[in-house]
Amino acid sequence: MMENKKQIAGEELHNERSLSSASFSSDVPHPTCEPRTPTLAGGVLILDKPEGITSAKAAAKVKGLLKPRKIGHTGTLDPFATGVLVLCLGEATRAADQIVGLDKAYSATICFGVETDTLDKTGKVTARSDRTFSESDLIEVLATFSGVCAQRVPRFSAVRVDGHRLYELSRRGIEVERPEREICIYSIALQSFDWPHAAIEVCCSKGAYIRQLASDIGSRLGSVAHLSALRRTRVGPFTLDGALSLENDFCQDAASRRIVPLNDALSHLPAVLMADGRALGLLKNGQLDPEWERKQKELYSASPDAVRIVTGANRLAALWWPNSSPGGTRRLRVFPF
Repeated sequence: MMENKKQIAGEELHNERSLSSASFSSDVPHPTCEPRTPTLAGGVLILDKPEGITSAKAAAKVKGLLKPRKIGHTGTLDPFATGVLVLCLGEATRAADQIVGLDKAYSATICFGVETDTLDKTGKVTARSDRTFSESDLIEVLATFSGVCAQRVPRFSAVRVDGHRLYELSRRGIEVERPEREICIYSIALQSFDWPHAAIEVCCSKGAYIRQLASDIGSRLGSVAHLSALRRTRVGPFTLDGALSLENDFCQDAASRRIVPLNDALSHLPAVLMADGRALGLLKNGQLDPEWERKQKELYSASPDAVRIVTGANRLAALWWPNSSPGGTRRLRVFPF
């Protein structure tokens, strides 16, 4: 977790509009961008999304470059936001649900005294406030957001209400009751304060809207606020170290060198080795050896998460849910190995 530069008690974007703190760093030199056609079975690619582009368009650029069979991202960033966008390529799209729920870290800049309809700098001004406060007041209020809390989703978000996206209803001027979500703010730290701007760092759970957090901070201070900048610096173990840039060295060689094998990308999940040839043969047909399964269930009976079944060559063979019940979460998800 991040160290607070200014002491605040306690420890995303998850932004729909728009574990471990270890990182998969890439120390590769600047590649020679010569055209080539990569063979891509699957993996995870960390993209440093620039400002002014949607997450979908950023993913489309990578798809055009690497031409994977499938591609998807795990947690949208608003067009004005930058930073870590985790892309699942090929077979890795089948494991996206194991990444989307990871904790996230952000660097954000809040602008106090002005509120916008989108709660960020791209929206229309809806309110202003002359209320001022001290840095100590701000630090005290920030501390109150630490921990588990209920957060109301923003008006401009992709959450559905009665079958309609909230941002669609908002654009049509239709007001509806916005749902609340339980989130956790693991840490929130003030980095600098120069009225009317405050730079903060936040580590939070899946589902937290940093735009809404900024607005709520302003409200609790008796003012209004919006986000003027947002950068996602981490998703679970994935950081900006070694991330692919759309603006520098964007070529097949640079992208291919940064692809994280799926087994490594899921290192936050427990793993069990399967080296027996007969058991692996059964697994390829979507079956588990009964004796192997019995022994492993004794070891992982308390695990609520998926368990990685890994081959002797350190390849992901399958995801297995030891405690799944009939009709519940899929018990076994086999990958090419």
